[in-house]
This record gives sequence, C-alpha cells and structure tokens, in this order.
Amino acid sequence: MTRAIVVGAGVAGLACALFAARRGHPVVLVERDPAGPAGPADQLFDNWRRPGLPQARHSHKFLGRSCQVLAEEAPDLLDRLRAAGALAVPISRFGMLPERPDEFAIAARRVVYEAVLRRAVAREPGVRLLSGRAARALASRSRGGVPRVTGVVLDGGQVLAADLVVDATGRRGRLLRSLPVRPPPPHTQRCGFVYLTRHYRLRPGRELPTLDRPLAVNLGYGAALAFPADNGTFSLSLTLSVRDPWRRSLLRPATWDRFVAAEPHTARWAERGEPWGRVEVIAGIEDRWQRLVTGAGDPVVAGLVLIGDAALQNNPTYGRGVSLAFAQAQQVARRLGSATDDPARWVVECDRWTGQHLGIWHRAQTTADAAALAVMEAGLRGEPAPVATDPFARLLAAIEALAATDPLVARALARMAHLLITPAQLLADREVVGRATRYLRHHQPEPARSGGLSRAQFEAIAAA
Repeated sequence: MTRAIVVGAGVAGLACALFAARRGHPVVLVERDPAGPAGPADQLFDNWRRPGLPQARHSHKFLGRSCQVLAEEAPDLLDRLRAAGALAVPISRFGMLPERPDEFAIAARRVVYEAVLRRAVAREPGVRLLSGRAARALASRSRGGVPRVTGVVLDGGQVLAADLVVDATGRRGRLLRSLPVRPPPPHTQRCGFVYLTRHYRLRPGRELPTLDRPLAVNLGYGAALAFPADNGTFSLSLTLSVRDPWRRSLLRPATWDRFVAAEPHTARWAERGEPWGRVEVIAGIEDRWQRLVTGAGDPVVAGLVLIGDAALQNNPTYGRGVSLAFAQAQQVARRLGSATDDPARWVVECDRWTGQHLGIWHRAQTTADAAALAVMEAGLRGEPAPVATDPFARLLAAIEALAATDPLVARALARMAHLLITPAQLLADREVVGRATRYLRHHQPEPARSGGLSRAQFEAIAAA
C-alpha cells in the first residue's frame, strides 16, 4: 500500500486517484478550484467555471484510447457518462464496415465529462478530495543524493505527507519550481495556433447531422471543426494562425455567426442549433514534454511523477491529451505498489515507459503541427499549400485521401487517430500500405480542402 497525493483534479488527476484507490492505495486529491455545482449537465455548463483549466469550455473529443482505459479500470464510469447524456460514437464512419462495440469514443462537453468523473471519485472509498485548496510547494528532503519528495505544502502552510506525489497540475503548473534542483529543460515547440470555440444547443425538433463525414476540414488558411456533445449540444471550432490579422474579429458573435453560416462544413451544424454562450479563445499552445530524467538517464528527483499536461502537453486539434493522460494514470496506478522500493529508480522506470509508449505521439504531434502551420501561413500569403516530400508524410497523405472512399483504410486510419494503434502499426499493415502505394503511382496527394470559403471570402466576412 502506497500513500499518494495527487495534485490537480482535472481529468488526469481524477483518473489517477480513482485507478490508484481501486487498487487499495489511499489517495489525497488536492484541487485549487472549488467543486462544481450539483445539478444536471446544463446547469454545470452554465455555472461551473474552472479558472485553473483554460481549455474547460473548448471543444473536446474523448478518443477510443481513453474509453479503452476506462473499460479496463472503471467500466462503471462509461455507464455513468452515458446516463449523464454523453454519446458513444463508433470510431469509424457509419455504414462503411460493421461496428466494433469495443471501439468507440465519447462525445461530451468537457465540464460534463469531468463532473461525472469528479462525482465518482468523491464517492470512492480511499480517496480524500480537498477542493478549494492549493498546493503551494513540494516538501522534500535530501541526504546526499537526489531530493526525495515527501509531500506537499498547502496554502496556509499545512504539510501533507505521502510516499508519492503525482503532479497533475497541467500546463500552468509550477510545483517543480519549488524543488532545490532543476529538471532538464522541456522539449518545447510553439504551435503557432489560436483556437476559437462556441457551443450550441439543438433547436426543438432538430437532430445532430449524420456523422458520415469528417468532423474537421482544412481551409488552407485554417481549419474548421465540429464536435457532437451531450444532451443535444454540440460545438464548433476554428483554428487560425496567431499571425492571422483577422483572428480577433471572430470573437464578435455577429462575425462568428456569419462565418459559420457561410462555411459549408459548419453551416450544416450551425443551422440546427442556437448559440450558447460567447466565443471562447485559447492561445499560447505548445507541444511540450517535461521529463524528470537527464539525457544520461539519471533521475533529478525521487518520489514524484508527472502526468497529463504537466508531462506531455499537446496541441488539442487531435484530441490526444485525455487519452495520453489516462494511459499514464493507468500505468502509475499499476506500478504504485513498488514506488517505495527504490523511489529514484521508480522515476526512471516511469520515464522509460512514457518514452517507449507515449513519446511516439509527442513526436508525431510536433511533426504534424509544423506541417499544419506551414499550410496555414502559405494560405495567409495567398500561396498554394506546400506539397509533402517526406516519404512517410506522402504515404500518410495517400492513406488520408483513400480513407474517404475505402472502408478498410478508413478503419485503420481511425484506429490510429484514436490511439488504438501506433503509426508504426499502421505502416505494418501490408494491405493498407499496398493500397496507398498503388494510389501514389497515379496521384499527387495534396492537403484536402473543403471547397468552402476562400481566403478572400473569409477576410470579407471578418472585415464586415
């Protein structure tokens, strides 16, 4: 039995606390934001503000990997999410191949999803939830070796002792700064994107559009995205470059409404719903990997582990954050019983696992983001999108092009998009690669466009 303190009750911290407690480990979960109000989903959405979680009111999709982890660790939570109005959505497009009941995503607003997890954790024996309390620093001791974290210091000076501290404080977390040593600098890449989101409620008698088309489209100068959610709601998002001079104009509700009504991809959604709330914006996005082990393989601290955005922060376009956090939380819970045997070695083992199993997604994300930003900025200059020359990028572009009409390729690509297989496993599928190779003999894959608003049309709407 290992006494654990989890700092941060976002979905990463909630999952880690729940998975650990169900293995018999006592957990204290510390969260600086107050608890959400009681009541149904819409009341939560209207009233639960999460100042410590800037992405809380933006579009989310909970990929197949996160659902797979819940099915293994806490299947009752999937039932509770459905009971709260969340939708279970097959990962491949409807009608193309027989559905696999074990492969699905969850569609829900972030605050609703998080509230279901939080209520389950609050009821879980073995978890002590401290809401409205901030962890100001890490308590540690050092006896000639690496510092050993022994607990956390709360606001007001109270010290909580633990065998292990899990830092799930997200991208704004500052706990590492309280240590007497400095961890290696994180691997960081600025994404150069800004995200705008608005939520909607379906009009009486209307239904969500059929989900047989891609939910995201490349506009050349940006991307437009649609997200089904819980209880007859959905959200629309737009991604633009931080250098786009018209990006702030979309914060005006009237301008936003004109854009989503004029762009065909979003119009079929927007005409079915009533806007709900303001246009939300989030910027300063990075792809970031913070490690607690040096390049030489030596730990800089013992008794501490990072999960979620505190460890791996990703551009949210692909929705990978929750799935990667759940995978980390599951692994920490599985290894928790040995955390006190050799605390420094345990940190090294956790870092090695993250690098082997999740590092591929960080590397893939940075590559994809650099390519997406190059496309956006070419669109801003009125230039054609750069054509991929890297063999892997060309092969992946061919697979994406084929997925529009080829069910087998579509399912394989969807399984990778939902983190159920890795890019290496996708490329090991001889049938998929064979079809993509034959496609490349006769086609030059290009970044797909929706056929929607041109840059000139977008600027006319933004300037109106």
